[in-house]
Amino acid sequence: MLDIPPAFPHIDSPQRTQSKLTPLEKANKLRKKVILEPGHSALDWARLKNSNVNMGGVYEIRKYTLDELKLHKTKNDAWTAINGKIYNITPYLKFHPGGEKELMRTAGKDGTKLFMDIHPWVNYDLMLDKCFVGFLVGIKTALT
Repeated sequence: MLDIPPAFPHIDSPQRTQSKLTPLEKANKLRKKVILEPGHSALDWARLKNSNVNMGGVYEIRKYTLDELKLHKTKNDAWTAINGKIYNITPYLKFHPGGEKELMRTAGKDGTKLFMDIHPWVNYDLMLDKCFVGFLVGIKTALT
């Protein structure tokens, strides 16, 4: 008979049963994708971004207060701030992989924490560059 020592750690030990998820693994558990309408894929978004459409909806980049940001919280006029930059997310709503409802959670608000909790690897600045409207002032951000 073979003299095989028991597995270490024991199969029922907390070391095996308690999961230590990395931040990326936690984010992936939180993410829920939805089925997008035809014509609203990531490729379609890239195509729209490369058009000459003014997706920011403003003609002058300026500074905005949190009170001004709060005015833009409807599906027809949705802005959010991420790390001190404000974006008009209205054109992106139908393209968001998590759905409009999920993205609207940040409308009229500083969405930095929620954005970083859900998908910290996404380059929001590149994805939303054509939607940029200005800078959020009067609050501290991770980058200030």
